[in-house]
Amino acid sequence: MRELAFAIFGFLIGLIPPWFSRKRRLRTHWCALRAEILQCKEKSEALLNDNIQSPLYRLPNIAYQTSYPVLLADGAVDEKEVMVLGKFFGQVQDINRGLDNAAHIYMSDTPMGNKLRSEFDRNRLKAEKLSRGDATNPSLFDQSKDILDRKISLRWWQYKKSA
Repeated sequence: MRELAFAIFGFLIGLIPPWFSRKRRLRTHWCALRAEILQCKEKSEALLNDNIQSPLYRLPNIAYQTSYPVLLADGAVDEKEVMVLGKFFGQVQDINRGLDNAAHIYMSDTPMGNKLRSEFDRNRLKAEKLSRGDATNPSLFDQSKDILDRKISLRWWQYKKSA
């Protein structure tokens, strides 16, 4: 009987390192996403303030492409969080596509005229929604940052699968 108790105890002790490792891994992914949304906010603010119609920069989305699938697969994200983060990074992709369009218009041999200004205005509207929001809705940045701050501040015993 004593050997069985030691075997069970040893088995349970063996589960502890993976538990801590999972917490550390998930927290690292959440931190990467938070750093990326901060960079996105910074660049969207530059788009709003600098009045450069075809800037060379793009908003980053590498952590979203690498870390977010890991968090989804682990069940660390609930449905509401998926909606908010999906909207944020969908807007990032839209802005990047608009910046690519503006660069294409800028580099074309045809006269730029109102096309470049129109694309710039569209990009500004998207950047406004991303980083500032409006009177009725908080910005996508604020909503996403709230989720990421909450996830990062969780204690190790609070990490559990959402799904």
